[in-house]
Amino acid sequence: MREATAEDTAQIHALACELAEAVGDAPPDEGAVRARLEGLLQEAGARVFVAEVGGEVAGVVSLWIKPDLAHGDTVVEVPMLAVSEGHRRNGIGKLLMSRVREVAAEHDASLVELVATRANVAARDFYKSLGFVEADVVSLEFVGDVENPPEET
Repeated sequence: MREATAEDTAQIHALACELAEAVGDAPPDEGAVRARLEGLLQEAGARVFVAEVGGEVAGVVSLWIKPDLAHGDTVVEVPMLAVSEGHRRNGIGKLLMSRVREVAAEHDASLVELVATRANVAARDFYKSLGFVEADVVSLEFVGDVENPPEET
């Protein structure tokens, strides 16, 4: 386990493509992944870790350390966790999430939050096995044109 570097872009991109396929999203552009990774590596509140097996990146996790004004504390958000198909069920995901919990403890975070789709039963079962519980919330996403939002009705 180590902090990611820009040199990991191709392998992180491959993991992002596997994740996109698993959740039914379009695969990301490698250039966009590189730009985002380079940006995250410069952000004080962001961290990206990779797990290597035999010199190959077998898994990746990214996280945001966020101040939570509503509760007056800190929350760690995990927008991405991906483990390559050939390395699943070998403890890589558990190891990456253990590092997330360490970072959360270092920042006195009261909560680690993440999103898994209803259809991604394997991911939901994995997170539950680590002590996560499914919250009773409704997730809303704005998918329109932010510069030209719909008229209020």
